[in-house]
Amino acid sequence: MEQDISKALAYQVKKEIASRYFGTRKLIEEDRAALEGMIAGLKDFYDTRLGVDLVRCYSILRKPELIDEFLALIGWKGRPFYDEYIVESETIRHRLLRDMVSHGWMNQSRFVNLFLDSYRRLYRDAQEYMERLEDALDELAVLKEEIRMFSKRFALDEIMGFLRTLEAREDLTNILGENVASSKPANLEAKLKVEPVDKLERAIPRIPGLPDPDSIGSSLKKLAQRAYKMEKEGALKALSHLK
Repeated sequence: MEQDISKALAYQVKKEIASRYFGTRKLIEEDRAALEGMIAGLKDFYDTRLGVDLVRCYSILRKPELIDEFLALIGWKGRPFYDEYIVESETIRHRLLRDMVSHGWMNQSRFVNLFLDSYRRLYRDAQEYMERLEDALDELAVLKEEIRMFSKRFALDEIMGFLRTLEAREDLTNILGENVASSKPANLEAKLKVEPVDKLERAIPRIPGLPDPDSIGSSLKKLAQRAYKMEKEGALKALSHLK
């Protein structure tokens, strides 16, 4: 009888440990899902706001060499979102510029102001993006620590060893839940393992810290003036799209 009691107590202790394992793991997965939502929002903001802002600047400068100078000036490597067709398309440029406001006395000054305003919009959106990115990175750091502590506290091989002692399907379902309990043994360990967050971290779009518009205003003006002189007809078409 003492042996039976010892077995029963050991069973209950192991069951409690397993229950805590799955309870804690569930909280981690909930935090992971929340972080995935934040990263999805970041990607959408990156594509629909920063991408549009960059392409707007490209469509004003038009010339690849000027675009590259602009990107070097603001510290952005490569040509993100660049597509020659999009940059050259008057229809797309019209959509990009239709909510921009014209101001200035002469056509060249209006064109320069258009480019300055476009960069200011990019800068403002980049600042907002960086704030959102900081929040996501904070959550990522918390999740990393949760996983580290979880892995230190619980040993998956011990949990798996306990689960293999559960012969009754009802006991297994009570601990794992129907969806996991119904898994094949070969897939069970993979389902229970807490995955690292490396893939999530790599999925976050990174951007450089853009210089304040006032600090590079003179350089931006010179770029716009060169773009105006290099393709005056195209510049006048761009101005025709403004409010």
